[in-house]
Amino acid sequence: MFETNVFDRLHHGNRTMRNLDIATLRSLQAVAEYGAVTRAAEALNMTQSALSMQIKRLDDLFGEAMLQKHGRGVILTDFATELLVEARKLVALNDAILSRFTGHRPEARLRVGLTSDWLFTKVAQAVRAFRQANPRIELIINDGRSKDLRSQMKRGEHDVILTTEFETPPGAIHLAKVDLAWFGAIGGTAWSQRPVPLANSPHCAYYPVGLTALDRAGIEWVQGVADGGSDTWRVTAAADLGITILPRGIAQAGLEPVDHGGALPPLPPTWLNVYVADGPARREAAEFAGYLRRAVCEVAAMAA
Repeated sequence: MFETNVFDRLHHGNRTMRNLDIATLRSLQAVAEYGAVTRAAEALNMTQSALSMQIKRLDDLFGEAMLQKHGRGVILTDFATELLVEARKLVALNDAILSRFTGHRPEARLRVGLTSDWLFTKVAQAVRAFRQANPRIELIINDGRSKDLRSQMKRGEHDVILTTEFETPPGAIHLAKVDLAWFGAIGGTAWSQRPVPLANSPHCAYYPVGLTALDRAGIEWVQGVADGGSDTWRVTAAADLGITILPRGIAQAGLEPVDHGGALPPLPPTWLNVYVADGPARREAAEFAGYLRRAVCEVAAMAA
């Protein structure tokens, strides 16, 4: 059996078996997190051309393009976004097997909760940077709604959490204030419809403030998306079937801030807060919070 950089071909009669190369999946994951091939290559300590070649191998393997240009960077295609979900699992399993059977044991475990309202490239970069600087710390990351994360922390399920709120409660460390905006499909017209179709889950932290703003402005609205996850409302909004609410400075494929000329009401700003629990991992949690602060402040500066 001869191994290639992308996959092995094992011939059994007329059947060909193909094995994925973990390195190519790790490269795809890095590009998704950094939004640029150059920065992803630097993070993986490889040349840009070498990383581009790995992405090209994935293109050829699946017969689908992995990347598309977006502004000055790149984003994953719909196919690659779906592939990435499974790729992350495979990369994590690969690392776990190596860690277990090569005798490397983590020195500490850090349980991180990230708000599902604020999962974006900069936070992913912060997680990667922390992991590279602290390879012996095992990271366990979960996402959820801010109020659920706070409840889980009170029950001792998290060491550090990042939340989206409209205040800074006692015990929270305020990181940044970011303006919210109405987002819709690129060149879309859903924002001009009456009633306005909304593409936010009722469980989203931004949903009630959007309704309040519309009600106060006397603008009728209708729920334009079923009670699904973030992918559901992204697809709905990108298809021009509704508008959604996002913090400024966060790029989303197929979406742009709505240039409504005052036809939609202004939205209040949102606060990004971090909480650090008392416990054996407090030092590691405080260090991780520092990485989050830098990431959030960069996004806040871009949105200003």
